Amino acid sequence: MRLAIICALLATGLWAQKVHELCAPCHTTPAEDFLTHPHAAKGLSCDACHGKSTAHIQAAGGQPPDRVAGPSDQPALCGTCHSGHRTTYETSKHAKLVAARTRARAPACTTCHGAHAQRNPVSMTAQCRRCHEALPASCEVKPEKVTAKIVCANCHDPHTLALIKPRAP
Repeated sequence: MRLAIICALLATGLWAQKVHELCAPCHTTPAEDFLTHPHAAKGLSCDACHGKSTAHIQAAGGQPPDRVAGPSDQPALCGTCHSGHRTTYETSKHAKLVAARTRARAPACTTCHGAHAQRNPVSMTAQCRRCHEALPASCEVKPEKVTAKIVCANCHDPHTLALIKPRAP
């Protein structure tokens, strides 16, 4: 049966499709979301993060994809292209929590940036607030000059959360 499916794909030219086109029939929402992501605009497809996943495709989902990056795997995977961000993230408290696996909700790359669709600034701030709901009063003061769309990034490095600008009094 599998051989028949492979032969049909080869005969119809479907095997030459981009991977996200092969994934879309079963993974409709992630595939549609991914088309809005800057990675898709740069020509990347599902295989950039999930590998070719040939066994997964041939088994109609009966086998897992080659790679599903969990929080502890994401810095290395994302860092293959975003090496500077990986370096700074790995010095952060969040990275240490993810590496130690001491906290289930410690954020990795997709926590802030989204997995298939990129998070917008309001959504990123809301994501921060899931864990950091009780912020110090100094964080609630609007800075004199807003320099970032993400409120926390007005004072904190977005990848390490280190304070980069003095807080307003």
